[in-house]
Amino acid sequence: MERIKKLQATLKSHGVDGLIIDDTTDLYYLTGLSLSLGRLLVTQRLARLFVDGRYYETATKQAPCPVTLSPPTTLFDALEKTKISSLGFDAAITTVQDLSALRKGVARVRRARGSPVTLKPLTAPVAPLRMYKDASELRILRKAARLGNSGFEHVKTLLKEGVTEAEVAAKLEIFWLQQGGQSLAFEPIIAFGANSSKPHYSPGKTRLRLGQPILVDIGVTVDHYHSDMTRVLFYGTPKPIMKRVYHAVLEAQTAALALCRPGTSIADLDKTAREVLATHDLGDKFTHSLGHGIGLQVHEQPGIRQSPTTRKQRLAPGMVITIEPGAYLPNVGGVRIEDTVIITEQGHQNLTSPSKALTVL
Repeated sequence: MERIKKLQATLKSHGVDGLIIDDTTDLYYLTGLSLSLGRLLVTQRLARLFVDGRYYETATKQAPCPVTLSPPTTLFDALEKTKISSLGFDAAITTVQDLSALRKGVARVRRARGSPVTLKPLTAPVAPLRMYKDASELRILRKAARLGNSGFEHVKTLLKEGVTEAEVAAKLEIFWLQQGGQSLAFEPIIAFGANSSKPHYSPGKTRLRLGQPILVDIGVTVDHYHSDMTRVLFYGTPKPIMKRVYHAVLEAQTAALALCRPGTSIADLDKTAREVLATHDLGDKFTHSLGHGIGLQVHEQPGIRQSPTTRKQRLAPGMVITIEPGAYLPNVGGVRIEDTVIITEQGHQNLTSPSKALTVL
C-alpha cells in the first residue's frame, strides 16, 4: 500500500482528483500482481482494483487494496460514488478504442451524478515513482545482475570456432533457466564479426571465425526485474582499428561512470561520453543514447541522453541506470561496453562484474 500512497500524493501535482492505472507493469509495481488485464482507480481517499474472474481469487488474497470483480461492477460504477471532478489516464498507452470507451463511461458518470468529470491525458504518471528503487527492488536487481554476470561467463565457454550466434543465444537461455532465472530480459544480442556494428542485432547463422570481434549484450529476468550488460571479446588477434575503437569506447565509459553520483546532470553523462569519443574521431559512430533506467522494464526512466528534460534532471540515490557508449564501423565491427549501476549516497555501485580489459580468446 506504500507505493499506492506515494501515487496518491502525486495527484495534486498532476492536476487531477483521480487516476486510472491500466498499464500491466505499473499494476505489478503498485499491487504486486501479474495481470494481463486490470484497472486500478486511485483517488486521494481510496484505491480499488478491478479484475475479471481469472484473477479475482488471487487478487482478493494478495492485493494491498480492495478488489472488485468486473464485470458485473465496473470502474464507472465506483466513480459514480465519488466526488472527483478530474480523472487522469495514461495517454502514452491508451488506444483510440480505449479512449472512446473511457469517454462514454465518464459521460455516464456525469449523467448519473449530475456533476462534471473532466478527463485529463497524462504521460506515464507512475514512471517518476518507479525511477527510484526501494530496498526490496535493489535486492532483486542485485540478484538479477549476479545471474547476468554468470551468464556472460557461461557465454565465454561456448565461444568455439564454428559455433553460430543463434546456438550461443539458445544455450545461454537454457543456462539461465537452469540457474533459476525467470526468463530472458530481451533477445540476447550475440554478434560475430561485422554484425557487431549493428547495435540491436538479432543473432543468426553466422559462425565464429578467427579474427572476429564478438559483441555480447545480454539480460535475464529475476522476480520481474531485469539485468543488462554488454561486453566485446575478440576471437583471435583483433584488427588494429578495432583495438583503437575498443580503447576509445572504454575511455568514454570510464569518464561517464566517474560522474555517476548524486547531483550530476543526466545530460552531462551523455555529453561527456560523446566528447571523449569525438577526440578519437568516433563521435559520429556513437549512434544511440548513453543508457537508460532499468527495473521492471529493460528501458525505463530516466533516459540517459541529452534533451531539455534531462538537462534539468539530476542523478539521485535509488536510481538504477546503464552506461553503455558504443562506436560502430559498418562492415567492420562495433564495440559497446555496458554496466548497470545503482546511484548511492556516496556515488554509485557497479553491478556488472566481468572484466573490461581487452580480452582475446
